[in-house]
Amino acid sequence: MPHLQFETTIDLDRAAKHDFADTVTELYADHMATGTGHVAVTIHTLADGFFSLGRLEPDADAVMLNADIREGREFEQQRAFVRAAFETAHEQWAIPTANMYAVVTEHSGEQFHEYDRVLSSWDADETETGAD
Repeated sequence: MPHLQFETTIDLDRAAKHDFADTVTELYADHMATGTGHVAVTIHTLADGFFSLGRLEPDADAVMLNADIREGREFEQQRAFVRAAFETAHEQWAIPTANMYAVVTEHSGEQFHEYDRVLSSWDADETETGAD
């Protein structure tokens, strides 16, 4: 059950957040060969907050992605997903891709808890309807 947490400096309305989350959920499922029903996406806007990334000009718009995923995916899968998410943020939010940063953290399946179960580690043989 991945958690994809985005933080951005721009102000977004609820519809824009939903559109982005829907697109990113599909991208995750495509790149990670899994289903969509378990993908958690949160979007925090910091229009009135603070965001600093060393290489950016002060007050430049930016996006940060923290992706907590189950271990086992190839680096190329992870990289392709991050780039696709960044391209989507650029297209939907007009933020330059150079102003984006991501951290992907892999966890064993046992670190993902639902009310009625604990997940197993990811297996490349899972189908696209798997529970990540």
